[in-house]
Amino acid sequence: MSNYVSASAIKDLLTECPICTEHFDEVRRIPRRMPCCVQSICQACLETYSQGLPTLSCPMCRHQHNLAGGVKSLPKEPIILRLLDHLKIVKGLHLPCTDCPDGNPAMSRCDDCGVFLCQECLNAHKRVKSMRDHQPVSFKEMKKQPGKSFKRHHKCAQHDQPLQFYCYTCEKIVCVSCTVVDHKEGKEHNVVSVNEAHQKKAKSIDDTLVKLRQKAERLEEIKQGLKERHSNIQVSKHAAVVDINKAFNELIDEIQQRRAILLSDVEKRPSKILKLTQEELDSTSNILAKVTSSIKYTRQMRSKADKIEDLQMMGSSAATLSAMLEMSPKVSLGRPGVSFASTCFSKITPLLKMAGLVKSVVFSPIENSSEDDDLNDAITIEHEYVPQAAYMTGQPLGVKGSLACADLEWDSSIASDGLTVSGPFVTNGKQEHLPPRTGCRLHASPTVLTSTPLVIRPGQTIMYGMEVTYSVIKPCDYNTFIFEAALTGSPVHANKTQTTGLSVLFVTCAKHNAICLKVYNNGLYLSHDNLTLNESGTTYSLDLGFVLEEETHTVHVLDLSKQKLVTSVTPFPFDKPLWVIAYCGFYPNTHLTCDLSSQKGRNMHDAIKRLIHKRYKRQSGKSSSFM
Repeated sequence: MSNYVSASAIKDLLTECPICTEHFDEVRRIPRRMPCCVQSICQACLETYSQGLPTLSCPMCRHQHNLAGGVKSLPKEPIILRLLDHLKIVKGLHLPCTDCPDGNPAMSRCDDCGVFLCQECLNAHKRVKSMRDHQPVSFKEMKKQPGKSFKRHHKCAQHDQPLQFYCYTCEKIVCVSCTVVDHKEGKEHNVVSVNEAHQKKAKSIDDTLVKLRQKAERLEEIKQGLKERHSNIQVSKHAAVVDINKAFNELIDEIQQRRAILLSDVEKRPSKILKLTQEELDSTSNILAKVTSSIKYTRQMRSKADKIEDLQMMGSSAATLSAMLEMSPKVSLGRPGVSFASTCFSKITPLLKMAGLVKSVVFSPIENSSEDDDLNDAITIEHEYVPQAAYMTGQPLGVKGSLACADLEWDSSIASDGLTVSGPFVTNGKQEHLPPRTGCRLHASPTVLTSTPLVIRPGQTIMYGMEVTYSVIKPCDYNTFIFEAALTGSPVHANKTQTTGLSVLFVTCAKHNAICLKVYNNGLYLSHDNLTLNESGTTYSLDLGFVLEEETHTVHVLDLSKQKLVTSVTPFPFDKPLWVIAYCGFYPNTHLTCDLSSQKGRNMHDAIKRLIHKRYKRQSGKSSSFM
């Protein structure tokens, strides 16, 4: 057995292979520096991983290397080898005399020559005239000195002269002979002293390490956010299961089969986003581990290195460390989750096969969005096909001239915490028992979406209504939102109005010193009507009606209370599902209730037809399928 190194005698982080946790030595476990992640791995482990082939996957970061000369072509780590020699001296382990033919144990070292000397060779060393001024140091004295004082002599392999200069052109440390042969100034080589090069390189590497530390902190934040998202998905899944069970437990035995289908759906739906989130988490963790270990390793190595070694290390590590600054984890999904909407449970018996809807909800940052917005995320809702019968009542569909009324409900699983939701009713005000705050829930101002979207088929005319009741407790400042009713195919999670689609606003108005009704389409102003006074103590009610005509691609906004057509928006896209959204003013400044009522639309069927008919009569040459 070799008596060079005792693994139990040396306990130092930099002398231990990170793969096998055995200590490096100069025989079998020679430390080889990996250029990909500035780590040192023992030669034995690298040979095991490469299996004798010229290709090697780094055991630390899985980077692929093509090594024509095999593992031995990777550079040795001189700092670790020097530390090993010093540790052997400190631990009193065997070190052979450098030049002694008998292999006698060394007892001292010459600082000028850098050789280990036994007693006989030391005596001979002192007798040589050219070495009389050398300073041999005994091992006993060396034990009292710090490891960094234990220096190796760096000489040019070609000229056997001290390395004193650095060529920026070749990025190589050279001797004085090299500067007049291969690295001559006249040959456009930029040669400076080792001290000057070390000073500049040290500043550059220190700046890079600071940036990497900052990146590590950002990655740690991302990692924690991904862990939180991963947990939220599980919470949302659990909440959806609870909602499903609660809804189905109120029904009779004939719905058990449907419940099994929905539970299966809620089990399957989060698998994709969980997998993507896990991949993002793994990617972030891997980059963070690589950056953190590189920072720690580089700082420790540099703290042990002299200028030459430090310069060598910086030359081989700078590009790798800088490359780590460009590494990015996989793109974030945003804030996803899974929810359950108890759709049409009031009509569950005839619509059993269509009851309930499991949805995946993802909040994704919008590109080029304003940083001033507290929230500005696109809401993506994935779900199975929604049959129209799940929300339609009234006259037969698909018949020219008919009006179908949509029975919609608000989705309590997505609604923000400041709202109380029960079927078609939503009320602003703090709830006594808040629902689980899953990844599906809206965090913006009191906002809620319908549990199902509107899907408009060719030739159809569909209507839904909102009965909005509100009272102002404290008169609001001008340009304050009281209520918003939106219709959009691209919902946005924001504290402001929807940016695309139709937006009907109740807002305080300086012009009329009142609360007015304003209508916008894709952010463009359409109409402005005076509603009520901006005063406290009075309760007001307004019935809004929305008629969607597919044939003319038009949405009509109606004031059913006054039997008035507020405005018509055309063309309006019906090519994708449309979500109905309500934004309620803040409690306690305003008390507000919104009822998604379809009954009034059915009762006013003929009156609604007349209002829209008058609009088309004013526009000659146009016709309506709802006439």
